[in-house]
Amino acid sequence: MLQVTVKRNQYQDSVRLMAISREAGSLPGVKKVLALLGTESNKHVVGSLGLVDRDVEQATPNDLLVCVEASDPAAAGVALERVDALLRKDSGAGVGEIGNPASVEEASSRLAGASLALFSVPGPFAKLDVVAALEQGLDVMLFSDNVSIEDERFLKTLAASKGLLLMGPDCGTAIIHGVALAFANVVRRGDIGVVGASGTGIQEVTCLVERMGGGISHAIGVGGRDLKKRVGGIMMSLAIQKLALDPMTRRLVIVSKPGDPEVVRRVLEEAAATRLEVVACFLGGAEAAPKVPGVGIVDSLEGAALAVMGREEAEHGGREEAVSSGRAFPPSRRYLRGLYSGGTLCYEALLLAEGRLAVESNIAPRKDLCIPHPARGRAHCCVDLGDDEFTVGRPHPMIDSTLRKERIVEDVRDPSVRVILLDVVLGYGASANPAGDIVDALAEGRAGLADDGPMVIAHVCGTEGDPQVLGLQEAKLREAGVRVFPSNAAAVRAALTALEAA
Repeated sequence: MLQVTVKRNQYQDSVRLMAISREAGSLPGVKKVLALLGTESNKHVVGSLGLVDRDVEQATPNDLLVCVEASDPAAAGVALERVDALLRKDSGAGVGEIGNPASVEEASSRLAGASLALFSVPGPFAKLDVVAALEQGLDVMLFSDNVSIEDERFLKTLAASKGLLLMGPDCGTAIIHGVALAFANVVRRGDIGVVGASGTGIQEVTCLVERMGGGISHAIGVGGRDLKKRVGGIMMSLAIQKLALDPMTRRLVIVSKPGDPEVVRRVLEEAAATRLEVVACFLGGAEAAPKVPGVGIVDSLEGAALAVMGREEAEHGGREEAVSSGRAFPPSRRYLRGLYSGGTLCYEALLLAEGRLAVESNIAPRKDLCIPHPARGRAHCCVDLGDDEFTVGRPHPMIDSTLRKERIVEDVRDPSVRVILLDVVLGYGASANPAGDIVDALAEGRAGLADDGPMVIAHVCGTEGDPQVLGLQEAKLREAGVRVFPSNAAAVRAALTALEAA
């Protein structure tokens, strides 16, 4: 059964709603819970479920829609009670008896010494709140997406005029003064600063630096459009200037997809002028990137970490095992299925496969290999399950593994699949046990198979300090027969080698 309840004037942070949906949806007899703000796009999602009534139609973005799919009314009632309990628990956290602040100004006045505001509100409504925070002298991390590019340029111009950071929009990762913000990992402090237009790209670089014994001074996300001509690299430039003035930072990594050539050249020249050791990773655009003296250009996230750490790329153990897996695959098992939660990691996989394998994807860099939602390829395929089309009305797969578990079971049972390629992203905000979810899905998919199904290759992006603990997550995967590699690039290379083997 399906039902929807409208809670008036119950605005909540979208990340909090994702966590609430996941916890309430794990109850016995409950298949799914969606806690959504009453925006037009979310009402469209509810409508697609056949749940629109007068209350839903009249809902505003300040109202909360709670959709429950359960086996019976009793289970649905328990799920709604859990949502209510979680809302009460979360809304009272840290505010004592004085209640929630009514404005950014009030919140800033209550918290003496506050220096940063993080916003996760519907994008079309973010502008005024961000302006208020900037006027209070606060750096801003803007998690929200769907902010117009005109508003982005306006807000970044205002922030830069005040010497303040505007990280975003759609910025999901940052580490400031050693504090992990949103989706970020626990890494040691050090002398390497990171400026990135990619959340999981920043996570991969910072975690690989940690593995190699290095440390991070700050990691500043700028949003994926900053290097576009219409934005002009405003925040990338300011972030570089701030890192150059930071006494702890001596080395710098820039991570982005290719941007406007003139903007990229100016930003690289500004980075070179800082006299920091600079490495720039332009995924899919390293060859075309301007050659600026003093800036090393690399084409992979692993390459960025190796270069800034002064190490040469080395072969990772396990690639031979990926070829000689101890059992023969029949000719019918010939395809790759990449099921990614991190969009940048998926994009890196597609780039590494170019020239070796034609891989279809919902985010393919080549138009002829692009496939529409729900992105089920006919042959080799890598899917970004965190793409917007997959996350409308449901939590991101880094938070909730439900959708990816379904796809893993499907591909394990597909007799044409030889290799399943996975990323596992740890850190704050991510699922408490993503490896356990994968292991459960593999066990379900393998049940009743004549063989063990496809080879499974994975990379865990995380650290020992993360809440999920890197070593424990890797061990769970290995116990289930998954071949685990220390970087996404290494995992992709092993998968390609296995597919190319006779």
